[in-house]
Amino acid sequence: MSADARTMAYRVGRFVLDALAPHRCVSCGNIGSVVCAECLKKVKLHKQITAGPTPLDAIVSGVDYDESIVKELIHNLKYNSLKDAANPLAEILSEVLKPMLQPNDVLVPIPLHRKRKAVRGFNQSELLANAIGEKLSVPVENLLSRNRNTKPQVECDAHERRTNLHEAFSSTATNAKRIILIDDVTTTGTTFVEAAKALRKVTDVPIIGLAVARGG
Repeated sequence: MSADARTMAYRVGRFVLDALAPHRCVSCGNIGSVVCAECLKKVKLHKQITAGPTPLDAIVSGVDYDESIVKELIHNLKYNSLKDAANPLAEILSEVLKPMLQPNDVLVPIPLHRKRKAVRGFNQSELLANAIGEKLSVPVENLLSRNRNTKPQVECDAHERRTNLHEAFSSTATNAKRIILIDDVTTTGTTFVEAAKALRKVTDVPIIGLAVARGG
């Protein structure tokens, strides 16, 4: 069985399981939600803001990827098709973003290639952006598209991470005054940089990359 077929089979199994059994907290195991309110309160925000690199104005992250609850939520969202995990992650990002918001900001999710999105069933960055947008009343624009079905960054070594996404994105025009790119994890910042390069072809407004977690 191919990797895509295994993923599709898992998604079907996950759907059936979710329909028959309630969610359990990824931390304490209590029944009711993917993470209970008490455990979510234990997540320690570690907001980091780094300038650039060009053509980005800044990269902002909410927590360290070593934060166990967040790590479990991201893993379940991306690899176990647990879409409900996007909501608590969006709460974390909303807390980070709220004091930074400016009028006419636009949230732009990092896109998946259509083939990978078809296998996963959704784009986790889009789920995050939509949840944040609804919570903070910020518009979401799907300006970016992915031109190539690239190797996942998590599977790349340091050199591959810098070259894997070269010219992988394209963008449509926008009237936004500032663009906030949304993704789940940033490590080297390459994904944000390559997305910003595509946006720079259609706009000269400030661009910020915003991720839930920052890896080492």
